[in-house]
Amino acid sequence: MKLSSIFLFAIFLLPTIGWSQLAASKGPDPVEVEGYYQFPIRTGNQNYLSGTMGELRTNHFHAGIDIKTQGVQGLEVYATAGGYINRIKIATGGYGNALYILHPNGTTSVYAHLQKFSKPIADYVRMSQYQKESFEIELFPDKSQFIVKKGELIGYSGNSGSSGGPHLHFEIRDSQQRPVNPLKYKFPEIRDNIAPEVRKIALRTMDKSSRINGRYGRFEFQVLRNGSTYSIPVPITASGSIGVEILTHDKLNGANNRNGVPCMELTMDNQQAFQQNLETFTFAESRSILIHTDYQTARENGQRFVKMYVDTGNNLPFYETNNSMGMLRVLSDSTHKVQINLWDIYNNTSQVNFKITGQDPVHQINLPDYRNPKKIGYDLQGNDLVIEAPEDKDDPCAYVYSNRMRYQLEVAYRLNQTAVFIWDMDQGLPDSLIYGKEKLDFEYKAVMPGASSFNYYGDRVQIQAPKGALFDTVFLTYNYALDTVGKKEIFTISRDIYPIRKSISITCSPALKYLQKEQTSVYSLDNRGNPSYVGGTWNGEKITFKTRNWGTFTILADTVEPQVKALILNKDQLVFRIDDKLSGIKDYNLFLDGEWVLMNYDYKKKIIRSEKQYQQVPFEGALELKVTDNAGNVSTYRTNI
Repeated sequence: MKLSSIFLFAIFLLPTIGWSQLAASKGPDPVEVEGYYQFPIRTGNQNYLSGTMGELRTNHFHAGIDIKTQGVQGLEVYATAGGYINRIKIATGGYGNALYILHPNGTTSVYAHLQKFSKPIADYVRMSQYQKESFEIELFPDKSQFIVKKGELIGYSGNSGSSGGPHLHFEIRDSQQRPVNPLKYKFPEIRDNIAPEVRKIALRTMDKSSRINGRYGRFEFQVLRNGSTYSIPVPITASGSIGVEILTHDKLNGANNRNGVPCMELTMDNQQAFQQNLETFTFAESRSILIHTDYQTARENGQRFVKMYVDTGNNLPFYETNNSMGMLRVLSDSTHKVQINLWDIYNNTSQVNFKITGQDPVHQINLPDYRNPKKIGYDLQGNDLVIEAPEDKDDPCAYVYSNRMRYQLEVAYRLNQTAVFIWDMDQGLPDSLIYGKEKLDFEYKAVMPGASSFNYYGDRVQIQAPKGALFDTVFLTYNYALDTVGKKEIFTISRDIYPIRKSISITCSPALKYLQKEQTSVYSLDNRGNPSYVGGTWNGEKITFKTRNWGTFTILADTVEPQVKALILNKDQLVFRIDDKLSGIKDYNLFLDGEWVLMNYDYKKKIIRSEKQYQQVPFEGALELKVTDNAGNVSTYRTNI
């Protein structure tokens, strides 16, 4: 079943128009020429989007646009402009089946989540997969191999890779491979006269002495809408340095999807404090979305507020700010007019207006709906620890123990019958706090600086963070627990409220003995205790793994083989369902009379499906399928066709 040289040569035959001819006809800069790009699917008909450029995703900015395909697969996809295919990639996740076309003007167009390619491309890819004996493959054809004309059929829309439903992901990248907004070319197939919508505004105190309505912390405000203008219906007082965050989205005609808002501006008293214009970014910068948005709020309630100020560690290039990096300085005995302007790529605009009245900090706040705590509690907000405790009138001060010293802490303010204290973490990691007859112990172990590398050596855990791994300072907490009944060890390494830029390395020294180390790995645990495979490498009695998230981890052995079920077995088609309940599928290979057979993997449906090298050759002979999970367990299925 090897590829013959004659057949391979036939596949590589070239179209009659050469790349040099296309490049020679470049003329004026085509990027600025109207009509240079054609809409890639259902050209000439109104189309609808489920995603836009720069949209906020879990851990990256969305590149390009997602074009709806009416819930079906198999719609024809065309080259947006002339050029040649310079990259083809097949992956189980990510973009799935993807094509990249380089155009004479230096830009690249990308077509992702395809169901399949047009026949010449599909034949070339399939033969390459058989040569390499791999479903996943990345190819870089010569520039003379697949020259395409504008509007030429190149593939069919699908749902491959990490797609959450059938659609076409379409990008245009500049000469430096930075994505640019395809909608800037004003395709007539897309209509948008809908202004961005605002859901909430949040205000945050940015230092220990700042206050919002007398209090320290982060506070969310509902908005009232009047057309495309919004306001905050409650009075706001503040003092000191204040940060503004916004929960907003954009919609396009004919679709209810909540898309991203690329452009926004914050002014106070008609002076610009912050502006964002998300026209392009590099893929290397995309993970900085974790600090572009309020990471802790997103992790705790799923809402992604955009910060209208630039935090430490945020090096994204598409901001303009005042001298305070977008933060507002509220002066006492003054009323400040705050305005937020939002606009999309079609210049549909929205506006938020509200006022902040400057007021000196007060010592007593009365809130009828506030429930006084029954015991001491605390919450870390930025670099400050906010401690709330039932008021003890006999002793108005709290005492913090840090670095073997005792510090007297005055009440910052009282909230009903609750005393509020604020401890600056830059002053030192607190060991404990005593207030009246109550004592509160803290679990902070170390200060991990964001700008440099850092190693932590603790009880049963070691942490190594290389330079640049962290966006900002992390106040590390760590807790170890041993469940002797369930024979499970739990390593809780900080709350997942700090974003991580690059992977950190963690080494665990377990108390339990693990006899089957080859099948034993680290798993992260969600809030319900459900495990997700992380991995790890054993060195003696220690296991080391890499992660880009803080949280709770455990060590589990997976000794159960993957599940394999034959669905269709005949001379034309081989289809199996494969699954693994704990560590997940790592690899699979099917052989027929010792010859490798290409099996396309749809991990969302847990299905592998055969694709013949030569259509006329039937599947016959001894079949052997081996499926391996991430723990090294192997299931082998044998039969005769």
